Order: sequence, then C-alpha cells, then structure tokens
Amino acid sequence: MWRIYIESFIGLFVLFIVSLFAFDLFVYQLNTDYDYVLEDMQAAAVQDLMATLSEHQDDEALWQLLANYAQSTANNLNLVPMNDAPEEVKRYFSGSDIPHSYSFHDEDRGLWVTLPDSTNYYHFEPNTDDVVRQNIEFSDSLFFVFIGGGFLIYSSWLIWFLSRRVRVLQRVTADFAKGDLNARAPTNSGSKVGKLNESFNEMADKISQLITSNRSLTQAVAHDLRTPIFRIQWQAEIIKEEVTSPHLKEKVASIVEDTEEMEQLVNELLYFAKIGRQDRSLTKETFPAEPFIQHLVERLPNRQNREIEVIIEPDISLLADKPLLKRAIENILTNAVRYAESTVNVICQQNGRSSQIIVEDDGPGIPEEYRESVFEPFFSVDPSRNKANMGHGLGLAIVKLIVEKHDGHAVIEESAKGGAKLILTIPNQRP
Repeated sequence: MWRIYIESFIGLFVLFIVSLFAFDLFVYQLNTDYDYVLEDMQAAAVQDLMATLSEHQDDEALWQLLANYAQSTANNLNLVPMNDAPEEVKRYFSGSDIPHSYSFHDEDRGLWVTLPDSTNYYHFEPNTDDVVRQNIEFSDSLFFVFIGGGFLIYSSWLIWFLSRRVRVLQRVTADFAKGDLNARAPTNSGSKVGKLNESFNEMADKISQLITSNRSLTQAVAHDLRTPIFRIQWQAEIIKEEVTSPHLKEKVASIVEDTEEMEQLVNELLYFAKIGRQDRSLTKETFPAEPFIQHLVERLPNRQNREIEVIIEPDISLLADKPLLKRAIENILTNAVRYAESTVNVICQQNGRSSQIIVEDDGPGIPEEYRESVFEPFFSVDPSRNKANMGHGLGLAIVKLIVEKHDGHAVIEESAKGGAKLILTIPNQRP
C-alpha cells in the first residue's frame, strides 16, 4: 500500500514541476515577455533623458547625475569604452534593425546606454550588495518555499484523504478473502472510492451467491447419496453371505469396500459443507495443548507402526473450537502416517501471540509447485490415484477451512527429514 502512496506523491511532484516548466515555456518563451518590453521602454526613456541633459550639462555633471540615479535605483554605474564592451553588446548596437538604437539589456538584465557620437557606454548593473535587492531576492526565495510547502501539505492531505478510504475497502476485501462472505464495502459518501465500492459489493454478492449455491448443492447431493449407498451396501452384504463361490465372494467384498469408501466420501462432503457455512459459529475455549495432542496421537490408527515423536513446549494452551481443531489435527496426522516411511514428528510451540502445531514426516514430500494447490478440494498430487495411498482429496481442504475460521493459516514446507512439513498457526489470544 505504501508503494501506491509513494507513487502518487512522485506523480504529483512530477506534475507540479512539469506545470512550472510549461508555464515558463508558454508565457515567457513562446510569447512576448512584457516585463522585458516595459524595461526596454524605460531604458529608452532614460536614454532620451540622458541625451537631453547632455545638451545642457558637461560630461562631469552628467556623470554625477547618472551616478546619483544609479545609487538611488540600487545599481552600479560603469563607463565602458566601446572597444571593451562584451560581444553581445557590440552585436546589438551594430545591427541595422533594432527596436532601441541607444539602449540595450544584456542577459543579466544590465542596462547599456550610449549617446549619439559617443565612444563610451554607460553600464548600469544591479548592485547585489544593496539591502533592497537582497530583500527582493529573499522574498523571491520565500515565494518558492511557500509554493513548495503548500504543494507538500496539499499532496500529503490528498494522499491521507484517499488512503483513509482505500484502507476501509482494503479491510473489507481482506475479510471477504478470509471467508467472510457477508463483508461489504460502505457506500456512504464519506467512505466511497468512486464507483469502486459499489463494484466490489456487486462482485461480492455474485461470488457469495455462487459459493453458497455450490455448497448447498454439494450438501444436498451428498445427503441424497447416503440412502442409495446404504441400500447398495446392505444388499451387497446380504449377497456376500448367500453366495458360495469364492470368486463371487471376492467380487462382492470389493463392492462392499467401494461402497464404504463412497460413504466416507459423502460424510467428508457433508462435513466440508457444514463447516463452510457462514452461520457456523465457533465455540472457542482455552485448554492445555499437551493432553489434547497426546490423546489424538494415541488414538490415531497406525497400522504401519510408524514412530510418532511428540514435542510440546510446557504450559502451552490453545484457544480454539475443540471439535474443529481435533478434526484438523486428525486429518494432518492421518496424512503424515499414510505417507511417512518410518517416523512422524508432532511439535507444538509458542510463536508470539500464536500457537504453532507442526507435523512433519520422512515421506516423499510435496513438490513446491503443488504446496498451495493441495489445500484445494479434490486435488491430488499423485496423478495415478493410487487407491492404497490416497484419501478423498478433502482432508487438507477441511484443515485450511478450519484454521481460517480461527483467523489462522496453514502452510506446507519441506521437512528436514525430506518429507512434508505442515504448519498450523492459530492465535491464542482473543481479538
């Protein structure tokens, strides 16, 4: 977010500088600078006055009058022979078509004046040591200081004004992304960011309706499948008892096994739809971590006799919905035992204001490109779909949903043992 503010400030600053250059180009470069025109007219008038005075005064008296004039106007007066004048001055007075034949302003706005039949130039140059000119220069500097300060104040206020509204929309977006499908952006005039709030709410309504309808459809289909699956399973059990052929018994046993797997899948779907409902509230309680996790490990089916090592820091308590967290940890442990070669580590530790439950194994692991996708429903890393070594594809999706409902997060990393390392992070303090 800070990058947007910095880019906005830089954009405003660049626009401000470009505007200054554009003003200088169009007002002073491409058009006539009437300040300079007025100065040239005043210089011509001074030259006319000098020519008139020279007819009635000698050179010394004229010089004194001009010196007094220069001192009164904060200038220095110099008498420069024509041969010693700068090339810029010589070129101007040697021209044939010039607006003022006996007066000229150089690039530094110094005034050069001559008289007819004179061999010298009178050079009036600004006296930079004069107090009046120093005060004028200081005032000009203050002008740019106030312009720059005003720009900084305005741009800071504009960025604050926009960021206050953007932060509101950002919080609503984050809540919606975490699964709060009821989160909507405020549409009052004091919080709107143009039409963005209404557009977000329209998008959120459509996404919410889509997700709700999909979950309702999943739950309805799963619920309706339970009855025919039960009937198939019951009839297959009866046939299994009645048939005498070993070959047929094997076939029927396979049917029973498949129906049991279908029943487990339906139960997983119903559970996934149940905890995904927005009206499913959490009943959080605080309980010690050690007996809770130890009990889950002890009752975990471990037919392959994997070695499970439990490391729990002392005096750690968990703040969670106990049945939901139990289901999440059971799913993780089941996966770890299924894919481990020999050992599984279960670690529970404190991490700031959160508790971390880490489960790692020495199995084949999960490739890095699949570590985000494994939390999606029905995703399988193994394209061969080995029935002996895979679940229904909902276990980790349920884990992610449960953890996010606790305002936590779940990530998968590579274990030091070479397998997968799944980290659950759950806040242990109430917001």
